[in-house]
Parts: sequence; structure tokens; C-alpha cells
Amino acid sequence: MEAKLFEYLQKAKDDFDRTVLCKHTEFDDLYPYMMEHQQFFWYKRHAAWSALLTVVKIAGDLGVEWRQIFTPEQLTMIERRVLDKRVLDEWFGIDVKDGQMTEA
Repeated sequence: MEAKLFEYLQKAKDDFDRTVLCKHTEFDDLYPYMMEHQQFFWYKRHAAWSALLTVVKIAGDLGVEWRQIFTPEQLTMIERRVLDKRVLDEWFGIDVKDGQMTEA
């Protein structure tokens, strides 16, 4: 069971990573007609973040170690639980300001 839960965790992380990068996920296939709407991308990120937090909570409740696949900065964001501009801008350890990518 632990291995399966870790697999779900890795998938949730991968899906969130892809949404931050505006790449295709399974979520896009559920709502193909929504791709034209700007709000869709925010909603997609929110759904992926919620899924990630849910799997993290389940893993924690079951005593499954889940922290090793995240950076220290990502762990801080997960512990704060709030999806905000900082999470979207700094999830990969870089900060995007004035069109320039810098180390966060």
C-alpha cells in the first residue's frame, strides 16, 4: 500500500509541476472546450494543488514518508497550504520578475 500511495503522490506532484508550466495534463482532457478561457488555467492549477495537498495529507496520516520528493522550498509552500503567486512563481526554485528568471 505504501508503494501505491507513493505512486499517487508522485503523480500528483508531476501533475502540479505540469500545470505550473502550463503543459497538458489529464485535466485538460476532461474540459477540452475550456482551453480557450483564461480562467481555466487558474482553475486547473487550483485543482492540481488541491489534489497534491490531499495526497500529502493522506500519506502523512498513514505515516508514509512523502517529503523526499520535494525541495525544502516546496515543503514550506505545502505546509502553508495556500496556493498563491509565490507558489506559482517559485515552485521550481526560480522567481520570475520583469520577464527575467532568477534564483529564488
